[in-house]
Amino acid sequence: MLPIYQLGEVDWITTQSLYHGLAQLNEEGIVLCWPATPYVSLGCHQAWEDYNEECGLPVVRRKVGGSLVYLDRRQVFFQIIVNPRRVTGSRTPERWYRYALDPVVSYLKRLGLSAELRLPADILAGGRKISGNAGGQLEDRVVVVGNLLLDFSVEAMAEVRSAPHDIMRLAFADSMRNHLTTLCELLPDRIWSPERVMRDLASVFAEQLQAVPMPFPRERFEHALREAGEKLINREWLTASRSKRPDALYSIKVREGIYLRASRDPHFPRLVAEVDVNRCRLLRVWGLPGTYGDLAPLKGTQEELEAAPLAHGLKQALLDLIGAKERVAR
Repeated sequence: MLPIYQLGEVDWITTQSLYHGLAQLNEEGIVLCWPATPYVSLGCHQAWEDYNEECGLPVVRRKVGGSLVYLDRRQVFFQIIVNPRRVTGSRTPERWYRYALDPVVSYLKRLGLSAELRLPADILAGGRKISGNAGGQLEDRVVVVGNLLLDFSVEAMAEVRSAPHDIMRLAFADSMRNHLTTLCELLPDRIWSPERVMRDLASVFAEQLQAVPMPFPRERFEHALREAGEKLINREWLTASRSKRPDALYSIKVREGIYLRASRDPHFPRLVAEVDVNRCRLLRVWGLPGTYGDLAPLKGTQEELEAAPLAHGLKQALLDLIGAKERVAR
């Protein structure tokens, strides 16, 4: 039997200690909850320097992957903690993401939205990200965790992420407005409460994963949850050295396949590009020096940029940002 625990609003650290603690106890379950107050969550491989300490929000480092995220009560969290034997056949990350996230996709489709799982771990609605997810193996359990956006502040998200300059932070907010969406934006005529979405998701998980709603045995799990939470905010764990290489490109993931990249070219120190990495295509540009005029609409593939009538230095800087390896002929 796979239990569903509808916890609703809990304190911020409990939203993370729940799935870590259940995995530590070799328990299974589907947890639905949201935080009472905002906080920031770092992926296990994330550089500590990506977090803007001046934002003033508490921070936790989870033991599964994914990017730095801003989290608050306008997002409903779903956490799937299961024995690997629950999925037969090839036990690949793709299979586990589909197992855990297909019910969320089904829920969105029932709302009349055009929803899809964009592998490995984003759910899109109308081509825009409405759910970000991460997963991994904790102890002897496979864990997939994610959120469904009822509403979202791109300004708050841009603020908690460190940036090399203000143009990058502006570009990040702009890009999120273009590539992220929420239930409130897509279906504005409905009243979206986290309680309602939690109940709806519980129903879909019960139907598709043969899960059963059950009371949460808080006393039984209390010690493990407290211990897990303390480890996740331990200063040594939070700030453990995961720094980027000095020559690494400064890059922020906006959604699966879409990244912001900041130029390392000293001639274009504030140049930022939005790139579709799957198609090696430039989508948008910010931070061009005034002498280049209004090239913000500039976009295209590597081949299109190579043929464009651009100054050599700018052309090479843009090609570097979309990932081209070759040097442009003078």
